[in-house]
Amino acid sequence: MGSKIRYGFLTAIVTVGAIGGYFYLQSPANQAAQTMSTPGHTAAPKQSPVVEATQQDLSQRIIELAVQYLERYGNTISEPATQARLYNERRILLEQYPESGAQLFDSAIEKAFPELHGQILAMMNNLDRYNQWLDNQELRLQALPTLQQEVELWQQREAIFGTLASEIWADEKSYLEEKSQVFQQKVAHLNEASELQLTELAYQLQTSAKEVYGGDVTLQFAGSSALGHALFSLDSVQAQLQQLPPERRQQAVNDLRLQLGYSEDAVERMAKQDQAREEKWQAGKAYTVERDALMQRLSGEARDTALNELREKHFGIAAPTIAREEKEGFYRFERPRQYGVN
Repeated sequence: MGSKIRYGFLTAIVTVGAIGGYFYLQSPANQAAQTMSTPGHTAAPKQSPVVEATQQDLSQRIIELAVQYLERYGNTISEPATQARLYNERRILLEQYPESGAQLFDSAIEKAFPELHGQILAMMNNLDRYNQWLDNQELRLQALPTLQQEVELWQQREAIFGTLASEIWADEKSYLEEKSQVFQQKVAHLNEASELQLTELAYQLQTSAKEVYGGDVTLQFAGSSALGHALFSLDSVQAQLQQLPPERRQQAVNDLRLQLGYSEDAVERMAKQDQAREEKWQAGKAYTVERDALMQRLSGEARDTALNELREKHFGIAAPTIAREEKEGFYRFERPRQYGVN
């Protein structure tokens, strides 16, 4: 039975047997359900009087709810975002009928959307899990920078809902994606700005991020290293760093990180990481030269044996990883070097 036919049939039943205004559809609780936003960021609905009705009343209520849900959600009920909106309807029923609210909702959904009954109930269970996680993590999340909060929220949503997360929170995702596109456009402009000094490039990147995202951008981006990664990924920055001798280059990288808001301890720790990367790149260059020579003068098993020994000589326990990468066609030391990044 289609939604339109089912809606007409149920409406006829309600017209014949409705119980006065006792269960009037536009109660304060139902109005609250219409004003709530996304299932992950809902305000607590107004408290309604707790009522436990007779079985006859509950049977009539099931029909009324089925009509209500068909009217509000029937046209788009197959969409995950619409199904998620039913979560607030269910919460209101549980407050109105602590003992029977869950069964009321279950029965109303089965009557209104029998073909999607199981799918909708699964959505409700997953939203219970997500909101329980939000409750448990509330204090910790509040202490995080805004962007880090968004990262963790999306990670949890995708862990629970998979690909449906982007459909359930489509409006929020579109808003974030729009900001990301604007920021990427500004970064693309700076990528070509080779005439600007390093400190000016860092300043303009910070300014652009603040214009797009607002708030305390330094804390938001530095916490996830996103702003630093964006800066050191710029061609305009790398071109200037490559021209500097090693000691001056590392000092320039340190100064830029301080400018972005990293602490002195973080800068010192990251400088040690840079040094370790530099040693790996030097080993990689030496290995590449020797590997090319081996490839020209050896073949077959002799070449394979010599390459394995050469990898162990330069990379130790990492040699099997290098071998596996090269078997798959990836040569890590032939990719572009980006100081401050890899």
